[in-house]
Amino acid sequence: MNDEDELDEGSENDEHERRPEPFRSPAWDHFFQFQRDWAKSWVNPINRIIADSAVFKFNLPRTYLTRPIVPPAVIQATRLQAQLREFNSFNSSMRTLVATVSRSYAPQWQSIFENIRRFSASIFPENWEGVDRPSIDEFETLLIDEGIALMWVPGPKVIQALLNADTAAERRRIIGRRWKRIAADCEAALTDVTHPALQDAKRFGLDCVSAIQDGHTSAAQALAGNLLDSVLRKNFDNAARLEVTRNNFKKNGVRFNLDDYKIRAAFTFAPVWCAHAKYRTEDGDPIPRTFGRHPTTHAVSRAQYSRINAVMGLMLVTSVIKFFDTELTRRSKREKR
Repeated sequence: MNDEDELDEGSENDEHERRPEPFRSPAWDHFFQFQRDWAKSWVNPINRIIADSAVFKFNLPRTYLTRPIVPPAVIQATRLQAQLREFNSFNSSMRTLVATVSRSYAPQWQSIFENIRRFSASIFPENWEGVDRPSIDEFETLLIDEGIALMWVPGPKVIQALLNADTAAERRRIIGRRWKRIAADCEAALTDVTHPALQDAKRFGLDCVSAIQDGHTSAAQALAGNLLDSVLRKNFDNAARLEVTRNNFKKNGVRFNLDDYKIRAAFTFAPVWCAHAKYRTEDGDPIPRTFGRHPTTHAVSRAQYSRINAVMGLMLVTSVIKFFDTELTRRSKREKR
């Protein structure tokens, strides 16, 4: 066992975040802060990543309260900039309005608040509730360079701690200290998987949780690595699977491009790409200490197998299963209409 794996939760006592009250003005502050941060750091690199999920059309009386936001297929950056400026102006007006509205009118405003909450949740899942959104550069570091899964798991407190950390080594130590909490978060997320096509994956994912909790970290890492491969092969055609797993960065220096995907897909599969970095024993590649799909399968060793890597593998496969659960469920609902 690696030295870093001796870390435990110790006296830390993270508790699950309580769900926010349906009507509280501080929620508005968090929402508007998120939009301001978005406007500052996401304008230049955005094309398709924003196109399908962030259209700021808030014609409240006629549009917003009567039908969901339907984004166009493509949004140019210049058009997005104009929309962001308009939305910031809308923010200022709405903040003033909300501050003066009596709570006696809360029922009439409830649908507005609920729709705004759903809009924010359509970008980031519930495990990001209350977390300070990082810049795109910070996202790239954690997702693409370090392969840390952040969608649906872990919980908000762990995410915030990871974002506050200054180095990759410090983030691995956080995962090492909070492994019990992260495993519990993964267990909760997997328990909520409902789509019939994912029930086998769900059960194996829960087996992985149990193995970690019972101290069988090597078994957990091996299962997580192979389950990830199985889930991708079952739910992607070959071309799509290769697109998110063909990691030739060592050879050609080409990184995973977040701009090529919708936000949730980009943030879910960037760590998958990272985990598929090429590793070839016949080429004399050193065994990596960070979690990797190939060394987990082809280089069983004390260097690759550790509790931290087992937890990172569990986070990754849980995130992917939850992604497919969300997308397949949404698709099934559309087909029934």
